[in-house]
Amino acid sequence: MLSPQVKNRLMNSPWIGTNRQPARIRFTPGDRDCRLNVEYLGRLEIAITGRFTGNIYRFNPTRPVQQVDPRDAFYLLASRRFGVAR
Repeated sequence: MLSPQVKNRLMNSPWIGTNRQPARIRFTPGDRDCRLNVEYLGRLEIAITGRFTGNIYRFNPTRPVQQVDPRDAFYLLASRRFGVAR
């Protein structure tokens, strides 16, 4: 069992729950073809330019699900106007 002083020192450590190395995302040539199905949750037609790739994605009520590059999907999902399609 840990003493209260050791517990306190551990819980207040800046490294608790973190990794000292930053996360590194690496894409291999095959990953470029990876797509994520994203669903537009709105009711109007919309065209969005992907922030990372510059691709244009068009969503409308009759075709709300589009395949999106995962790097662009991050920004779309953060806007809360989109969701991950099932």
